[in-house]
Amino acid sequence: MRVYDRVVVAAEVAQLAQRKPTRLGHWSLENAQDGVSPELYDGAPLKLGGGAAIHRGPGGCISDFDPDCPQTEYALVGDGDLRLDGTTGFAATDEPVVDTDDSFTLGVVVRLADAEPERPMTVLSQGGANGDAFKVRYDPATYSWQLVVTHADEPGAAETVVGQSVWPDEPQRLAVVHDDATDRITLYVNGEATVDASASFRHAWQSTGGLQIGRGRTADGWGEYLRGSVDEVHAFSGVLSQVAIQQLGYGAEPCLC
Repeated sequence: MRVYDRVVVAAEVAQLAQRKPTRLGHWSLENAQDGVSPELYDGAPLKLGGGAAIHRGPGGCISDFDPDCPQTEYALVGDGDLRLDGTTGFAATDEPVVDTDDSFTLGVVVRLADAEPERPMTVLSQGGANGDAFKVRYDPATYSWQLVVTHADEPGAAETVVGQSVWPDEPQRLAVVHDDATDRITLYVNGEATVDASASFRHAWQSTGGLQIGRGRTADGWGEYLRGSVDEVHAFSGVLSQVAIQQLGYGAEPCLC
């Protein structure tokens, strides 16, 4: 509890309502053993499904200068990343990572294998028995990354969608923020959020399923499998600052100050 001997202005009240973010997980996707990629701080690992594999880059050598360097595509960040085939490939935790009924922040680096995909593809999701509480997907019809949140864990539940138009020919650093104190959702692309990438949302519900990498729920069950590469998955309780969001996706921990 804090006591002030003066009037507290609105901006200070909003700041007081925000709890300091706490790291829930950081999956660097550098390696996997027996189909499991570890969390960096011994948290819940990601289990790789069929059609998913850790890709290792060429390490410290450069093929243009070293004839013995293998002709291998570089990983998105660091020495490895997760490659998904777009058909069955995914990775997931057994239990929920973020509390979707409270404030949270998620970050991920993604590169689509195709510059012009033929269908929507989901990179992150977490949900319940009947649908996703949220999912982040690329929608080729609008050339945009979208954050889709549902209003209930029910078939055909209403949705709120925000997004940013991006041509997906390069890796993108995405971040999802749900601010429970202000009832707002925001999707950041490469550290920035446009007006259309944020909206009021007052229908959050607590998901019971694990964090999914590379797939989301559809009317027919699991679908929207991502074809491409994924790296540097971060999860936090609370809302990261704008500065911290801009630090996501470079292989280091953001400042939680």
